[in-house]
Amino acid sequence: MTIICGTDLSDASRGALDVAAALAILRGDSELVLVHVIDPEAGGAATREESIDRARAELDAEAARIKGPIVRSELIVGPPHTTLISVADTEASDLIVIAARSTPGEGGHLRLGSTADHVIARARVPVIVVRDPAPWLAFAQSTSRPLRVLLGIDDSVACDLGIQWVHGLRKRGPVEVVLGAIYYPDDAAAYYGVHAETLVDRDPEIERLLSRDLIRRFGVAERVSAKPRRGLGRIGDHVVELAREEAVDVIVVGTGQKTGLDRLGSVSSIIVNDASQSIVCVPPNAAIPTLTVPAVASALVATDLSPFANRAVPYAFGLTPEGGDVHVVHVIKDGAEVDDAELTRALYALAPVGSKRNVSAHIVRGEDAATVLAQTAARLGADVICIASHGRSGITRALVGSVADRLLRATRKPVLVLRPA
Repeated sequence: MTIICGTDLSDASRGALDVAAALAILRGDSELVLVHVIDPEAGGAATREESIDRARAELDAEAARIKGPIVRSELIVGPPHTTLISVADTEASDLIVIAARSTPGEGGHLRLGSTADHVIARARVPVIVVRDPAPWLAFAQSTSRPLRVLLGIDDSVACDLGIQWVHGLRKRGPVEVVLGAIYYPDDAAAYYGVHAETLVDRDPEIERLLSRDLIRRFGVAERVSAKPRRGLGRIGDHVVELAREEAVDVIVVGTGQKTGLDRLGSVSSIIVNDASQSIVCVPPNAAIPTLTVPAVASALVATDLSPFANRAVPYAFGLTPEGGDVHVVHVIKDGAEVDDAELTRALYALAPVGSKRNVSAHIVRGEDAATVLAQTAARLGADVICIASHGRSGITRALVGSVADRLLRATRKPVLVLRPA
């Protein structure tokens, strides 16, 4: 794999090349491709030939000053918006590095230039937008200066790839990671099945649950902190503010690329344009190696205490390791009168003999069993849900519905469904 560095031969692009070269050395790459694109529509033929000659000399001088990997310079006449992407595809690159050469936008804010915007929106590999080269160079050249990274967490595929990209970066040197997630109290309360104390102020209980889940999702706790932030306006603005408060060097964000116009999603667009730090943009179709896999340390199994439903219980124990947690859950309707002590004993009795898991029994109430189970799994931090489905079909299924089917739609967690013979 090769790093592609796009340059407009400015001082800002010179800093981006320094970063690209330092990362290439860190990765053990033998070559780095430096690309300068000349717009064929700019100027007349004579002016363009003169520009090409001048740019070729400057480009070769830039390549010659880099010590380390071989820098292959490519001067290409073509449309700036698409040429760099084409080069990255041709070279089978896994990373593009460009400078954030900003231009004034509305209200005096600095905005990226149109070429950089298009590269980020259309790239099929991660793009590093360099604003300050110094933290990258210190990270690449010294093990004593950790790179502080804010990783924006959401439910997108690009976020999962961003997590793996950051793990890859941590293998190259010291990285301190801040996991940032923006939540809205009403949505978060509904997800966890808790009462939202306020829709304006921070909610400590929701933030405790979110912090737990952020660390689990990242998969490593060393040099990692979770910073859930209550949202009141645009998510992108909150991420930019969090990056400033945490004094990070880099923001890693998944880019919500869309088909058609290939425009950035609103959240990533705000962060890319308004943050003062360097940005790593990870597209949803990037081929990034998986370095960490989800660990199943906790399982929730639902049962109505029927013989068939109880058959799902051993699977929950089989999925969790010794010392893991198994939550055996029974849902009853609101207002139903039951003997809680007797039900609890019956749930504990389902645990396999000699099991070395931490077993807990839960009796939860609610009118919609699927929603209650999804909320309980989220609140307890279960990694997987196990449930038996009676496999009804036809008019019976239409009238009665299936808890398992509704659960699949109600939860974001993986669900193991045991089907009847």
